[in-house]
Amino acid sequence: MEKLIRLNEAQKEQFKKFIKNNRKKIIPKPKDILKEVLSKYDTSKIDLTSISQTIIDLRELSYNEFLIYENEFNAVILRDIANKFNIADDILSEISRDFFEHLPADYESFKHCFSNYFGRYAGEISPYIYELCLSNTQSRRSRAGKIFESIIYYLYEHFEYSYNSQAKIGKKVFSNLGLGKVVDSILPSVEAFKDSRTKTIVGSMKTTLRERWQEVVEEIDRSNLPNIYLLTCDTDISVSKATQIKEHNIILVVLKSTKENLANFRNVISFENYFSNEITQVLDYWNKNNG
Repeated sequence: MEKLIRLNEAQKEQFKKFIKNNRKKIIPKPKDILKEVLSKYDTSKIDLTSISQTIIDLRELSYNEFLIYENEFNAVILRDIANKFNIADDILSEISRDFFEHLPADYESFKHCFSNYFGRYAGEISPYIYELCLSNTQSRRSRAGKIFESIIYYLYEHFEYSYNSQAKIGKKVFSNLGLGKVVDSILPSVEAFKDSRTKTIVGSMKTTLRERWQEVVEEIDRSNLPNIYLLTCDTDISVSKATQIKEHNIILVVLKSTKENLANFRNVISFENYFSNEITQVLDYWNKNNG
């Protein structure tokens, strides 16, 4: 039988659809995974002095919860490849027939033989495994961002901070305000933004900065915003990058330990400062002016 070296484009697309359909069925949405985590988490210990640690804890616990579902998902995909794709079925049939015809009599020999045939099968379908691993990597990156957003929104609600998010009220509402997809949320509300945008907190969230923070710069210029709060759990922010960001109207919100390494940057604040001071000042303004 001819070796399966790589999948052609048609085979890739077919396999991607198979992966996508099963991922939706098996792995819960990030916000639902966070709900599972919170149902077992001691939320009474969440306070304004330990926001950074809470974010770290919830991200780690959510990732661990996600891995449980991903393991189940991987098992289903690898189990069903031969049932769904003829090439994989031909490979399995050939290998399993050979295995069946040479079954050892004793357990240790069987175990050794099984391991060899299992490795042979995995090697023969490695183009499928490669595409599965690639898909998992892309999914993890996307989910990490959505989990981070869900954690921040949960904390807003935990402290009873009023906010509107694109996920909550729809992209069209934000688009009508002249805001792009880079903006994730507005505190206290869209209506407050319409009334006086300088008295609101416009937020964007990115798990890691890399060069993507430049998208925020472009959004500030395009939307004529006074500033944007860029929330991140990136712990690898160099002085040179912080200096670059300082040149623009970006207030970088980071973990407490990251802020300690960037103590001289006034535009870099900790999550503790953000939740205790920045947000409360804005909400106090609107409470007084709406009273």
